[in-house]
Amino acid sequence: MQHPPRQDSRSWRTLVATIATLLLGATVLAGCGGDSSGAASAGPTHTITHVLGTTEVGAKPQRVVALEYSFVQALDLLGVTPVGIADDESAERIQQLLDKKIEYTSVGTRLEPNLELVSSLKPDLIIADSTRHAKIYKQLGSIAPTIVLNSWEGSYQEIKDAVVTIGEALGDRETGVQAVKKHEQTMADLAAKIPADEKRTFMLAVSTPDSMTLHTAASFTGSVFQTLGLTPAVQATDPTESGAGLERVAAVNPGVLLIATDGAGTAYDQWKDTATWKGVAAERDKQVYVVDRNQFSRFRGLGTAEVIAQTILRNVYGDA
Repeated sequence: MQHPPRQDSRSWRTLVATIATLLLGATVLAGCGGDSSGAASAGPTHTITHVLGTTEVGAKPQRVVALEYSFVQALDLLGVTPVGIADDESAERIQQLLDKKIEYTSVGTRLEPNLELVSSLKPDLIIADSTRHAKIYKQLGSIAPTIVLNSWEGSYQEIKDAVVTIGEALGDRETGVQAVKKHEQTMADLAAKIPADEKRTFMLAVSTPDSMTLHTAASFTGSVFQTLGLTPAVQATDPTESGAGLERVAAVNPGVLLIATDGAGTAYDQWKDTATWKGVAAERDKQVYVVDRNQFSRFRGLGTAEVIAQTILRNVYGDA
């Protein structure tokens, strides 16, 4: 009786290894499919639509890195503490933002986050800004699933929408929806305290050493003004108008002017004693108020919108 030829054991091991390699490659490709960020998530995923496309995110991300302040505030509303924050290397700002101290790792500045630090935290979700971080989106996506939202130039509505999207990314969209609804009721209650006959124009100006940046109706603060029933002094599609000089501010001639600064030594300090400045309606009527730059310009969150409304009520209308 003839026996079949005996297979060479080395050839058999080679065949098995080749099949295993092909199967592993197919698995990796399947895991990456549909995740435009370039990072696959282990286990069940869900698709999140954001400014730069769609990303496959794990069912319940636990280790989140936030690269803008408004994202930190949104996560706090949703009961999540980020493992990493681009805090501009200022823990004091995060404490002011949330009105409490939290434990996290700084990953550098919002403009240039440290990607090595981000990677070292082993995040399962990164939340990035469409203006600041679009150019490094692929690099971020190679670290972890990344969603990109509009914070830096975002309107009030976009900031509200972002809370819902972040909630969805965390696997809890309804909590985001309810957080926005609760906030909207708070804002409605605050708006009801503003006199119905208010006709003056309102403007936020960030005062830098030699000029001012005017925030328009399209900005976060400008759209908060409108939510309160107030009229922004500058109507424009761009959120800000940079490099405004004294004559430009005088031409806008706001009825109420909020000056955001980081301290003394700004254009406001140089201009406030000039005849041109004294002719501005807000200055003439003693309606110029110096406000905190973090709260009025940098933070841009739901809690920040409430702070802006409360500050206006307290300063302009004497409502404690």
